[in-house]
Amino acid sequence: MAIWYEVEKTTDGVNNFLNCNWEFHDFRIEKIEHIPVKNMTEMFLKYDTMKKGVILRFIGVYNIHITEYHESEWIDGSIVIIGKNNSLLWLNNDNWGEDSEEHLDELKAYNTWIEADKIFWAVTDADGHPIEMPENRIHQVLYNFGKQEEKHFSLKEFNGDWDSIITP
Repeated sequence: MAIWYEVEKTTDGVNNFLNCNWEFHDFRIEKIEHIPVKNMTEMFLKYDTMKKGVILRFIGVYNIHITEYHESEWIDGSIVIIGKNNSLLWLNNDNWGEDSEEHLDELKAYNTWIEADKIFWAVTDADGHPIEMPENRIHQVLYNFGKQEEKHFSLKEFNGDWDSIITP
């Protein structure tokens, strides 16, 4: 299996990305680094077990807004919106409803968000180093109220060259 994956700009692609990562529920933002010369932002999110995490790599960043965080703040969930200009907007807020697009500016005002051309991501160890995707992240078995539920996610592997993707 691959180490890095790309978020596909389709509803299914976005849903696979979010659902495979539990919509980032019970993760917290450990680090955000913007590299202007590469027009890239990296975000390290750590899971509540403190044994694993996810790196999000945003390429071709249009805009970014970072709110102040405290060490104890955990994410309730997140969404990804495919923009009119075919961009991807990752928003640290899971309160998206039918009328939310009308309130997008309001949601963006008090949440961390990044809008970019592309989002790549990798599962990490506790220290934020990318690792090979564990099989149980692609084929998940969940138990809800004593009932077993199986989920399978089709993810777009990235095996390309970062130098051709990250351009100043």
